[in-house]
Amino acid sequence: MNDTAPRRTARDGERFLSNADLAAIDRPDLEVATPRGTDPVNEALRRLGATLAVVSLLIVWALLLLSVALRYLTGSSMDFAAELPAYLYPWIIAGGVIVAMSLGGHIAVDFLLTRLRPGARRGVEVGVWTASGLLFALVTVLCVPLLGPLVEQVTPILGWPRMGSFAAFILMTIALTVQSLARAVHIARGGSEAVPGPAGSAPEEVHGV
Repeated sequence: MNDTAPRRTARDGERFLSNADLAAIDRPDLEVATPRGTDPVNEALRRLGATLAVVSLLIVWALLLLSVALRYLTGSSMDFAAELPAYLYPWIIAGGVIVAMSLGGHIAVDFLLTRLRPGARRGVEVGVWTASGLLFALVTVLCVPLLGPLVEQVTPILGWPRMGSFAAFILMTIALTVQSLARAVHIARGGSEAVPGPAGSAPEEVHGV
């Protein structure tokens, strides 16, 4: 029996990828490295924030999965499974903010900095990060009067103090204070900052196929 099915052919200007092409694409040296903090302090806090966010997220995921399984199998659920995720959400957010701050992922407008000379640019960066650190420290101090009432308030199901969730915000403001001041010191000592330079000075990006 003859095979009458039409064979796939390359169109004009089109070619199929060969094994050699795939081998050339799969280059380990083009893999994106794991992002790191701009200085040792920010790197340490990046690890802390990532751990908090991942652990909290895994706990929430496990509780929701268990709750859905129980509801499907037995028609019942766990009351605390609906309250504990809300209790842990602030920790996920706080961990993500700490990581974003350590990697320079915060919102920034670099129109001015990219047009300054290196010396002036470093001075502005040190001043901005110092002011930011002091503002975060002020926010932390302003939160202190709230600690008492939040310790006395408890959640309706678990009976846990609401301070447990608010502590995530306190930890976040403390971490942002330390991160900002550490970055100011790092730049003052001649360290580099993750601020893009003038147009055309950014390193060339390598895109996959």
